[in-house]
Amino acid sequence: MEKLIAHWKNHRLGLLYGALWSLVPIIIMNPTPLFNHYDGPENFRAYPMQWGVCFAMLIASSLTGVAITALFRRFLKGRSAKTLFLWGPLALLIGATLYGFLYAQFCWILAKPTEPWGQLTLGCVFIHPAMSFLSVLAFGLVPLAGLNTWDLWRRVNQPIG
Repeated sequence: MEKLIAHWKNHRLGLLYGALWSLVPIIIMNPTPLFNHYDGPENFRAYPMQWGVCFAMLIASSLTGVAITALFRRFLKGRSAKTLFLWGPLALLIGATLYGFLYAQFCWILAKPTEPWGQLTLGCVFIHPAMSFLSVLAFGLVPLAGLNTWDLWRRVNQPIG
């Protein structure tokens, strides 16, 4: 029973991380009313919210959050806090690559079935990690991944008692 509780805690935390991380690509890639208030409602009608793409982002982020949390829960067990500066960017790299792959699959099914599947998948698998590390977004995403890794490390290495 304890294994089942630990398994659910792991997945619940991963779903939370994934749901929070889904806001990042939604804000970056989709025109939202929050960022279109200067141009007025006409601009928002010209570029409507793509709900299928947002749903694909949410599903891909949630599954990625669960997978990365499960993987890094094992990596971080018994590690010292000094090694976290290496694990944060590694988690972001693995997470961005997995997210890119899953996003391409769900986006192809839900929103863009006319695009060539291989081109969409290959493009997303390379573009998401590249955007995470080689663009201006890295100044926000790398520290955010570090905070997630630190939070997971803190939860995994809590003293029992």
